[in-house]
Amino acid sequence: MLSCVSSTGVLPPTNPPWKPTWKLNLSSITMTCNSSGYSSPQRGSQFGIVSYDWSNAKDEWAKAQPMDCEERLLKQAEMTKKLNPETKVFVYRNVVKALPWFSSVRKILDDPNYSGFFLRFATNKSRNYHVPQCALENSSKCSVFYHDQEQTPQVPTISNPHPDGSCSKDGCNCGLNPCGEYIFDHRNASVKDWIIQNLILSDTGLGSPSVDGMFIDDYWCSNEICAMNPDVAGCPCGDPVQGPTEVDRYNQEDMGLTDQDVMDLTIAWNETMGAVQKAILLHGGYTWSLMLGQQNANASPQQLSKETCAQQLREACSADSGWQLYTTLFGLKNTNGTVLTQLKEDVAFFLLARGNYSYFGWGTWGMGWPFNPEPAHGQLPPLPHGVPRPSLIDTDFGEPVDRICRETSNGVFKRRFTTGDVILDCNSFLASLPV
Repeated sequence: MLSCVSSTGVLPPTNPPWKPTWKLNLSSITMTCNSSGYSSPQRGSQFGIVSYDWSNAKDEWAKAQPMDCEERLLKQAEMTKKLNPETKVFVYRNVVKALPWFSSVRKILDDPNYSGFFLRFATNKSRNYHVPQCALENSSKCSVFYHDQEQTPQVPTISNPHPDGSCSKDGCNCGLNPCGEYIFDHRNASVKDWIIQNLILSDTGLGSPSVDGMFIDDYWCSNEICAMNPDVAGCPCGDPVQGPTEVDRYNQEDMGLTDQDVMDLTIAWNETMGAVQKAILLHGGYTWSLMLGQQNANASPQQLSKETCAQQLREACSADSGWQLYTTLFGLKNTNGTVLTQLKEDVAFFLLARGNYSYFGWGTWGMGWPFNPEPAHGQLPPLPHGVPRPSLIDTDFGEPVDRICRETSNGVFKRRFTTGDVILDCNSFLASLPV
């Protein structure tokens, strides 16, 4: 059973289908959103990869009748791509949660012919569910399909004046069902084909020339699988419990799922994700989870520190290192989310350690460069114009003459580029760049 998780499902790290670039500006990456409106396409177009989160323009699409997050993500991609065709633009997708603010998902949630695509509330419960079955603003609008309110737009109330997205005074319009996070039932084989054709390769996805890839969020986790093989990605289950991630912790009870059900759903989701990743690559796109160490919706970069500098570079500067073979993320260190504290050293580290496919960005989990007037997810202090992009990361250092860097003396690493030598002394923690 566990072989299904590792061999027929989610792919191992895989590089993009496009040609690699050594231009530093095109090696930058950000995952960003501006919930009050569209993100700045001018700022987004400065990056090699810009990935737009589902919360982008949430204040606008949450009030739409009906909600139109999917179409607004496409518009954001089109605005960015128009300014810089070289920028790779990613948009958000979720194949665990069926989010009805996406028009394609809402359409089938409202269609009885697709009722087998979604998990349901348990029908034999003797007490109330932990999440509401009906819309909070309309008690007559209910659904048999399980859904929670973890990150769901709602009508503001006195007790909850600032929900995760405020609907209009006319109510939340997610179609015939209440707004909420619904869950795909991947044990239904038709779900996989529908997701690929209608959510991934559609005109709002990779079917558009403005979309180059996707960040695919969330995953399933099974305690049974983790007990048999703790090394399976995502184990131990704790986001917050086994089952689908970032869902109400009592979801298993409210859906009446057994541990075997959760295990079966985890394996089925794994197979869907593998098919989705293959379809994306086949159509010339890429997805974040195929980067080294970023499986299961990760966004966690390699970061340089003085204490581990030499150790990191010894690992990276080997021809068979994963850093050289696979797409790797690097993060620029910062203080208080506003000041880049070791930019020159971080750039040198990136140039020394990188392989053909490597990207650097803001050095915190999520990698959202704060270039909008407001921070994503409230993690950073408010900034009127965001953090400027320093000129150093748009400098062209050419291409490497040396395939990999080398340790010229204890703790000192060097790599020749066509513009000169890149050197990082891990002892003094000083960098030298050919600029």
